[in-house]
Amino acid sequence: MFLVAVALVAPMLAYPFGRDQGVFACGADVLRRGGVLYRDFWDLKPPGIYYLYRLSFLLFGHSMPAPRIMDFIFTLATAAGLLLIGRRLVSLWAGVAAALAFLTRYALGFDYWHSAQGDGFASLFLTLAALAMLAAERRRSWRLAALGGLLVGAAILLKFTLGVFLLIPLVVVAVGREEKWAPRLSRYAACLLGCGLVVGAAIALVWRAGALRDMFEILLTWNAQYATLRAAGLAAPVAQTWRFLFPGGHPLLSLIGLFALAGLVDLARRREAGAFRWLPTVWLGLMLAQVYLQGKYFEYHWLPALPPLALLAGAGVAAAWRLLRERSDSPGTATGIAAAAAVVLLAALGAGYRDQFTPEIELATGRISRAAFTDGFRDRQDFSLNADLQVATYLKQHTAPGSPVFIWGFEPIIYFLADRPPASRFISQQPLVTPWSPAGWREELLRDLAGKRPAYILVVHNDVMPWVTLRPDDSAGELSQYPALEQLLKRDYHPVETIEDFDIWQRGGGA
Repeated sequence: MFLVAVALVAPMLAYPFGRDQGVFACGADVLRRGGVLYRDFWDLKPPGIYYLYRLSFLLFGHSMPAPRIMDFIFTLATAAGLLLIGRRLVSLWAGVAAALAFLTRYALGFDYWHSAQGDGFASLFLTLAALAMLAAERRRSWRLAALGGLLVGAAILLKFTLGVFLLIPLVVVAVGREEKWAPRLSRYAACLLGCGLVVGAAIALVWRAGALRDMFEILLTWNAQYATLRAAGLAAPVAQTWRFLFPGGHPLLSLIGLFALAGLVDLARRREAGAFRWLPTVWLGLMLAQVYLQGKYFEYHWLPALPPLALLAGAGVAAAWRLLRERSDSPGTATGIAAAAAVVLLAALGAGYRDQFTPEIELATGRISRAAFTDGFRDRQDFSLNADLQVATYLKQHTAPGSPVFIWGFEPIIYFLADRPPASRFISQQPLVTPWSPAGWREELLRDLAGKRPAYILVVHNDVMPWVTLRPDDSAGELSQYPALEQLLKRDYHPVETIEDFDIWQRGGGA
């Protein structure tokens, strides 16, 4: 089982960074250099993801594989937790099926862009929190309930909307019948206290660093406006949920959704399933709700829904096996049918595995070079990993270590690849061009550039993101909306190189 689990997700270790991973790595590097989040680094995520990336670099080296190794470990640990929960709720084989369903859904359903995300890392904390909650109820332990709260707090520091998970122990209080209200409420209070300690400690650390105002300005004020940009249409939640349950591509992914629906129905019907048979369904419902709250429906937003979906799929597999045994003439017939079905599923898994990981397999077997491999990661109109690597190499060759540079565009991965600090906390142009951004931020950028005097400024083309900026222009086009920066660029810099979508401007002298 362990070897199968490792084999399922091992090719993901070869994934390079996408844009989001570059943002997280840039934040981790700011921490490495002694900077403070939000004050010295602008991004709209909670602080947890940057510290996880920082930890991965400390453990596994300052490179793109490091967070992938961390993601690999978290993914396997989450699968192990699901096995334990599935065994507790249904049976050992239901737990095994849940673990395999989770690994398959993650490996074949989420590519380099949507893995090693905070939403995915949080799945481990929520899975462990569910285990702690089950143990707390079995042992009547407020300490285990507090541990569950600590774990939920850790998940919240990766994604705020995951706080909805705290409704699960509240359901435990509401449906419990074998115990009086007081001890159940005391355990819920312990859970809330544990969660509050983690979140409160994080806020206290930011306050002590002098960045509390900056954090609130970004996460509450700016982000509140960004959160109002939602996918259009009242039918969006239904359509997007259907797409999540029955995605295109590999048939196995839709089969997992079918088994999950079967498991949901079976757990609802079977009273003998135990007192917590509702847990996977409620858990899934809450994770879907937090996706709806965000309203963006980015693929990685669905990652926290994978563990409960897998638990339901495991229950569905167990129900199918039970039904097969009941309807078969003999145990041997049931076993034979199940074995044949397993062979078909393995063949489908092998085909899906090959389709998903062909470049990674070819790289591992030496059939393609590393350069050819990285060149394949340009499947989005506004992203080219090879271009990022070439620009990073150029900056390394033309600047000294520790020399700041500035990127006018959404390509902070270059700061990490070049190992050069950003000249401003504004690692992308986005917070400086949105209609609701404070005017003082633009003035702050100009002060930063005047003080740090970066040797190079990069201007990015073809990175249009109207779903963030509400503007139809790319970063180069947005310069016309920012005359002071455009004047500074033309007065103090001159163009020296163009690499794909990047114009490289060097400080000193006119053109």
